[in-house]
Amino acid sequence: MGLPRPGSLWRRAAAVLGVLMVAAGAAAILRSEPTGDVDPFGALVGTLGAVIGVAGLVVPVWELRRGRRDGAVQALVRAVDRHEDQQYRIVLGPGTTFLPVRFRFSAAPADVLDDAPAEEWQSLADHYLGLPGPERRLAVTGGPGAGKSLLARELTRALASRHDGQTAAGAPLLLSLSAWDGPPDKKEDPRGEEFHRAFRRWVVQQVSRTYGQPAPLVEEVLTDKAVLVLDGLDELDPGGQDGRPRAAALLRYLAVNRDCFRNVVVTCRSDVYEEFEGPAPLARASRAELLPVPADMALDYLRSRSEWLHGGLTERWDGVLEEMRLSPGGPLARALSTPWRLTMTANAFHVRGEDGTGWLRDPSELVDRWGREALRDRYRADAEEFAADHGLLRPLWSLLPPEELLRDAEVSHVAEDMSAEAEEYLLSLFVPSVVAEHPGQRDRYPAERVTAWLTLLATHRSLGVPPEPGILPLIASVPAYLAPHQLWPLGGRRLVRTLHGSLYTLFALLLGGLAVAFLAPLDAVVLLPVFIVVGFSVRRAWSDESDFDWTSRLRPRGSRGGMFDLYMRYVGLPMLGALYGGLFGLVVAANAVGATPQDLPPAVWAAAAVGALLGIPLFRIWSYETRTGVQGSLAGQRYTLFLVCAALRGRLPLRLGRFLDWSYEGGLLRVDGHSYRFRHQEFEQYLWRTHWRPAVLSACLAAAEAALREGEAVAAGRSAGAGRMAEQVDALGRWGAALYAVCPERVGILRADARTALRAWADHLSAGSEDAEAGDAARGRAERAVRRFRQAAEDLG
Repeated sequence: MGLPRPGSLWRRAAAVLGVLMVAAGAAAILRSEPTGDVDPFGALVGTLGAVIGVAGLVVPVWELRRGRRDGAVQALVRAVDRHEDQQYRIVLGPGTTFLPVRFRFSAAPADVLDDAPAEEWQSLADHYLGLPGPERRLAVTGGPGAGKSLLARELTRALASRHDGQTAAGAPLLLSLSAWDGPPDKKEDPRGEEFHRAFRRWVVQQVSRTYGQPAPLVEEVLTDKAVLVLDGLDELDPGGQDGRPRAAALLRYLAVNRDCFRNVVVTCRSDVYEEFEGPAPLARASRAELLPVPADMALDYLRSRSEWLHGGLTERWDGVLEEMRLSPGGPLARALSTPWRLTMTANAFHVRGEDGTGWLRDPSELVDRWGREALRDRYRADAEEFAADHGLLRPLWSLLPPEELLRDAEVSHVAEDMSAEAEEYLLSLFVPSVVAEHPGQRDRYPAERVTAWLTLLATHRSLGVPPEPGILPLIASVPAYLAPHQLWPLGGRRLVRTLHGSLYTLFALLLGGLAVAFLAPLDAVVLLPVFIVVGFSVRRAWSDESDFDWTSRLRPRGSRGGMFDLYMRYVGLPMLGALYGGLFGLVVAANAVGATPQDLPPAVWAAAAVGALLGIPLFRIWSYETRTGVQGSLAGQRYTLFLVCAALRGRLPLRLGRFLDWSYEGGLLRVDGHSYRFRHQEFEQYLWRTHWRPAVLSACLAAAEAALREGEAVAAGRSAGAGRMAEQVDALGRWGAALYAVCPERVGILRADARTALRAWADHLSAGSEDAEAGDAARGRAERAVRRFRQAAEDLG
């Protein structure tokens, strides 16, 4: 079952509560008949209830007509242009117009991409608009970090800026497919109408939330001309489920459903896109394949991001350029081959020193650590180690000339390891560089605390998950959706839930006690809505669901919703709370002192005022922090309790919404629909890995060291058999997949080598062989393998 359209739930609630208030007013008037007078408070309740009910019908109709009158398409296109331009500049930096992306374009599925010329990023919009209508489709593919999302955002900006109402292309709408939670779990046929309705309803919700436009206006725009830019087809199935059922279902819907959207752009990783059947998995689509960034384009981008280089001083990056040109397959060229990694490099080496005159870091550091000479030295050392392990008298590298030695080194695992090290290093500098050069409030938060907070947010999807070897690999690739109303378990799931439930339970007991002691049956009927709301609130307050309130969503900057949302948030719901709270206080106090409606003492009116004040939080939409919006009093109260608990425990800042906004403005986070997301998947995975890495490495090292000690005990005759050694070797093997998930591949390989060497030694000891020379050799290999594994783990910190 899909979510209701934005605002429809509140419209129904307003209508129902309006009817109840009219009924309450009528009941109050009927109670006054024996005296022949009309209770003014009851008449007021009935009148205001009627006003609320009528407003619940009039305001939405007026809002819809205004949207049509002002031009739904142009209003949405302007909102898209503003939003995407802001996100684009946050990603690339203020004033940056250069995008380090190249691609090869194929207009027909049968064309060979390798034969197409490389083109610059500016021409993609021309290619798309040049496709023959009435159906225009394009698949943008590339490797991880190649700039697919960046190019999709630029294409959306270009189409929005060129939209004049007369072009064949409609309003461009950029959506993140990672938020699509539709079939196949619901077993809906992609060819059927139900699938189309579910997908269209999701599109309306996402567009309304992302661009801050009312849902009726979005419905007006979603015609056959609208261009859906769907980012992240490869993210539809977290963990790469077999067959990728969600992605396959969506592609089939776009291929065979007669009601599907005609103009579609999809981004996807190349290897995932090619897993699907046919030359064009996206039916009738052209394709743009993104290419690695060449050295000259990388340098131009780095220069454009440096204020110092704007003065004409280019020597700072000359060493990096020379290294990338002379060693295009080397570790440094690999590390700087994608727009994402270039962005990290620009951020890391654009930080001023403490005195503000010089630069904190010099790019020559990259050449010294991961350049040609460093690669040759590491390759020689690795070859010597290989020769020692296999009894070779002369390392093979000593027979090669320098040029051939460098070529062999560039295709070896040593170059891959060094490239991974360079990437880890750049990722480690990303947060400190953003903190130091934040475009808004620099140094508002210490870099160490920002890293700790973001790490906790990156791991919230696995909160409470024990670091067991079979579990971590399953959640390693699951992205984190930072929807504020879903983060409350970070404050302590049991603590926050218990506090919330206990407060509402005490409130309900107090209310029930007052009702039993002082209310007559007819008064209780009049106040029935209060008891219904309180009972529902108590039940929800004890809920353990992470998605506590699915109606919550982010409010785009500068938009406070439509007229109906404004009315309900600031007038309708607070009025309902005040009226019912005041009525409850009035009736209870009047019954307690035995006062009649014609002669109410000041104490009764004071109780009514207190009840009105206490009733507002029961109904009012609560807890708004800048962009962060948690709708509903229950969700807002749990969110507030979570913030207090998390701040007291030192886990997160008290003003979490301000911090999330600050991180978004600095480029650490992005906004996708109703939630925040990390800037890039590699950045999120880095934070996730650094959280789990100490626990996994400790377990692996403990198992390896224990197996080595057990083997030494068996060899020295202090232990009767190698059974305990074999158990530790098996434990080391069980952690293999988890180690690959949290560490660079080289560390996982060294663990596998250590396990193999330890297993061979354990088998030798178990066999009881009398060959002492073979035993010493097996022991030596095991000790060297464990030592190398330990050294690699220590290098990771």
